[in-house]
Amino acid sequence: MTRERDERMWNLAYRLAQSGEHRNCQAIEWELRAFRYPRARQLLYHERVREKLDGICAEFASATGSDVVDRVGRGGANAPANRAASLK
Repeated sequence: MTRERDERMWNLAYRLAQSGEHRNCQAIEWELRAFRYPRARQLLYHERVREKLDGICAEFASATGSDVVDRVGRGGANAPANRAASLK
């Protein structure tokens, strides 16, 4: 079960990075933890993973021209529970 959950977390992390709505890996980590992935910090700890996610965030944020705002803790459509459902 843990391996499958970790794989779902990895997939979600990359989708969040590609959404263009996150500034960096840390913002993704916070959102993953809000989605009840307590191992997010442990799994995203490695420098190469952080660099890759940071690069994806920057690439997609500039491609979409979005004004990146961290959305953790806000209500509405971008609340973690609602965003998780929309990204599945």
